[in-house]
Amino acid sequence: MSDHRWSLPSNRGMELLECEVVGNADRDMVCRFTIVGEYWSRGQKGFRDVVEDFRVVLPQVIVAREALGALAQAFADWMKEERSFSCVLQSADRAGQAIEVSLGEDPRFVRSTHKAVFTFSYCSGLVMASRFSFVVDQSCVRTAMEGLSGCVIDASRGWQRNRGQPR
Repeated sequence: MSDHRWSLPSNRGMELLECEVVGNADRDMVCRFTIVGEYWSRGQKGFRDVVEDFRVVLPQVIVAREALGALAQAFADWMKEERSFSCVLQSADRAGQAIEVSLGEDPRFVRSTHKAVFTFSYCSGLVMASRFSFVVDQSCVRTAMEGLSGCVIDASRGWQRNRGQPR
């Protein structure tokens, strides 16, 4: 992954959240979130092929830079203690958006020790609200932490405003 992108896969490998930092907005960043899920082909008898089941793209989500740092720290803390957490990622002025991620228990999911449910919640005004959840383990969280650390380090270096590209 580039320094401007991080992802969190599910522990079964059939779901993925990806965040790409695509621009700069003062103390905030413009991010493109993509959530992808795969499932057995629903049109066939038997379970032969895994195919893309859904793809949701949120192309211009305003995320507070400091919130990505807090999320990286929350992931690191979870790796040590496995305590549930929730992080609000939207900017202070919200830009008409609400975005929150959490990691912890969810009674809707069967999970085992050293696994948790990751939930990504997004709301855009009164028009759209969504929530995606999947089970992750420590290897999934480590993948997210590594990519997220690159994003946080790059954000601290600053961005060129005219192109939204790193310096």
